[in-house]
Amino acid sequence: MPPLHAMKHLLPLLLPLAAALPSGSRIPDILERAKRQREQQLGAEVYVTEDGSSNDAPLTDVEATTLQQRLDHFSAEEEGKIATFEQRYFYSGRYVAAGASSSDGEAKKTLSFLCVGGEGPSLDASVLVDSVHCTGDMIGLAEKLHEDHHYDVHLFALEHRYYGESFPPKESGHLRGDQDDASDADEFQVDYVHLSSRQAVKDVAAFVQSPEALGHLNLSTDAAKQVRWITFGASYPGMLSAWSHLLHPEAIYAAVSSSAPIQATLDFGQYYEHVGRDLGDEDVGGSKACQTIVKEGHAQAVALLEGKDVEGESKGSEDGGAAEDGVERVAALFNVCGGAESLKERKNQEVLVGDGLIGIPAQSNDPSCTSNLCNIRGLCNAIVNKHNANPNQSSVEILAGVRQMQTKGSCEDINWTSYIEWYHTPTKQNANDRSWLYQTCSEFGFYQTCNSDSSCPYGRGYHEVSRDLEVCQAVFGIDPDTVKSSVDSTLTYYGGWKLTPNTGDQTGPQSSMAEEGEDTLDGQKRIIFVTGDVDPWTELALTDGNDDHPSISVQGASHHFWTHKVLESDGDAIVAARQTIYDTVSNWLEISEQSVSSVLEEGAVARL
Repeated sequence: MPPLHAMKHLLPLLLPLAAALPSGSRIPDILERAKRQREQQLGAEVYVTEDGSSNDAPLTDVEATTLQQRLDHFSAEEEGKIATFEQRYFYSGRYVAAGASSSDGEAKKTLSFLCVGGEGPSLDASVLVDSVHCTGDMIGLAEKLHEDHHYDVHLFALEHRYYGESFPPKESGHLRGDQDDASDADEFQVDYVHLSSRQAVKDVAAFVQSPEALGHLNLSTDAAKQVRWITFGASYPGMLSAWSHLLHPEAIYAAVSSSAPIQATLDFGQYYEHVGRDLGDEDVGGSKACQTIVKEGHAQAVALLEGKDVEGESKGSEDGGAAEDGVERVAALFNVCGGAESLKERKNQEVLVGDGLIGIPAQSNDPSCTSNLCNIRGLCNAIVNKHNANPNQSSVEILAGVRQMQTKGSCEDINWTSYIEWYHTPTKQNANDRSWLYQTCSEFGFYQTCNSDSSCPYGRGYHEVSRDLEVCQAVFGIDPDTVKSSVDSTLTYYGGWKLTPNTGDQTGPQSSMAEEGEDTLDGQKRIIFVTGDVDPWTELALTDGNDDHPSISVQGASHHFWTHKVLESDGDAIVAARQTIYDTVSNWLEISEQSVSSVLEEGAVARL
């Protein structure tokens, strides 16, 4: 294996997905990135982080290796006949005292922290150095425990099956495309039968008890088995972090779960409704004027597509070309690839207006960013400034001007057929994205809709859940009824917000179940849920915690911003959120004498 610093890394297709669930991804943005990905050529052998920047941080203390993971944890295969695959993981002993070994005695002051992998771009060595995954919470806490309390903290990161380099083998052909553009779809078909969060949770439990993981602890076998493991994760990995402890508290001592939408939902219309509220949130730079212009602009675009004027009034039946004129005007305003001819198709209209005529950085809102339109404040300032400069300009014209600033002159690709084709054929470029799409179809839903009866700020009625169900059918052959029942099954299996799992006989030893007379499952204890009030995914996260599994809300924060690299520009709420995580976990480890409730009450982070 070449040195980690010399490995080649391609920029991911969906860059904003690093350790994050899709941010209401606009299909035109996906198609544009897909185009760039196909055109991109490998350059010099340099290390590139997940955010696309070069990273000079030393990676020499991070080891990338694999273990043989069981392919199906729920099968009854006989010993010796168990199918396995190579699952990649990363390890660092950065916060382990030099010379520490089993001769030092017991494992009381030894801990293992595991950063749980998930969807999005593949993990690399930066996950245990500086990345969006687990830096601000896990690595920050490890450093504090090591320096302030002399703990040895072993750092691990486990890649999710069917992502990155952890794809199981296939008897014929390849699980991922081994060429940029697969010419024969049948040759590159993927068998996703063993891809699920249930298998991933079992992967975590098996990993922390594996000889490979325990071997890094440099302790005797008995001492290594006594070491407490704490999982960390954000977004989907945050779900897995919580669920791994919930179902396997005998293996996972505690869990930190950030921005984790544990309430699986098919039709997630609340996502865009939350985005609409963010536009009016003055604390993050929004305003009523900005919110109104965005809503009005989309209503005007819909009116034009339907043959009305920008005020929504019908132009009359005598004007048979009204709808065609409206389509032409919208196509021209937003520089649609293929022009009005492309926009005449209903599906393409839905692509344009159903998920937003402009990109709105609600999930990714960064108050400290400096580039134009990079956060809600910058976007709303641009929108309101355009209105003030020309009050006679319609709202849809204002949005068109903003979109031109975002696209820098590129045409808007709204081709629904191209979108389906991109996902239908497995290639290197879309391997991770297809895996996540499959999980939405087979487990979670999470489809961000804009229904007619909603308060969605976009084209209402132009993104109904039937569109997403059509994708599942077209790409994977999963019919709508199966998608719906699978989401219901996931909710039952893990228990949603109630954290009351109903796993039947699939979990093995039921050590997570409460003893008779107990009110709380053992697995419900020692999980902290952290959410950002700007983040639309908070709608499905646990926000009603208690002393057993506390929850905190980070004011003004977007999707797990506190897990990102620690910066001097981080706001007070982000700093306080990290400190609350540190103090809560320290309390569970009996390092702090404070109770969990007092930690939350004294912190600058609001408890929900």
